[in-house]
Amino acid sequence: MNTPHPLASFDSPLPGYDVVIPCYNRAHVVADAVRSVLRQDPAPERVIVVDDGSTDASAAVIAGLANRYPRVSAILLPRNGGASHARNAGAASTRAPWLAFLDSDDVWLPGAARALLRAGETRDVDVVVGHFARVEPGEQPGGPECGWDGGDIRGALATGGVVGPSWSMVRRATVFGVGGFDPSFHNCNDWDFYVRAGATGARFARIDDTVALYRTVIGARLVADVEIGRGNAGRILSHPYCAAPAN
Repeated sequence: MNTPHPLASFDSPLPGYDVVIPCYNRAHVVADAVRSVLRQDPAPERVIVVDDGSTDASAAVIAGLANRYPRVSAILLPRNGGASHARNAGAASTRAPWLAFLDSDDVWLPGAARALLRAGETRDVDVVVGHFARVEPGEQPGGPECGWDGGDIRGALATGGVVGPSWSMVRRATVFGVGGFDPSFHNCNDWDFYVRAGATGARFARIDDTVALYRTVIGARLVADVEIGRGNAGRILSHPYCAAPAN
């Protein structure tokens, strides 16, 4: 697995970044996500963890993390509003020029932030996409995966949700330029977000580094809502950006 590695100390300084971690009923793993970000070099300016009205102990765990780590901020929403709403609530508290949206059941690998930021600055792009490794319960990580081959992003997004928030980083201006994530999507909200970003001219780049572990932990997952997902996919594919001919 091609994991990121720290670059030499004489590299030019990298821009700042914030990380938003939405959480719903992931009390047993959210601390792993937070600590994987805090261990990055360079460190994030802020890690904003948003509890989306969880019914387990997530709110208490997140509050404890905020009390322990100065860079961590907790937003505890009173009721469940969905991943888009939680991500938007977290993004509203950010200030850094780059944002990442790490899912609460995933983790970043060492060197992830540096690899993503460096590509964003050296290639002058707005969205940087890395690889991830899938981890099934009780098993070792699989090989590197990325749904996008690095070619035509419009054509790729017209086939499905090929970019994931846990293994990408986005300029803050791009996030707010498209109005963030659409709360009307129960699932497929990240796919919709990247489509709308592409439609506004956002520049995408892919790197070969594996930057995250995608963990299929115990708990309900939105991807299991097949009928709702089918309807949301249809909405996204009807977007003019997806319907336009590939370059």
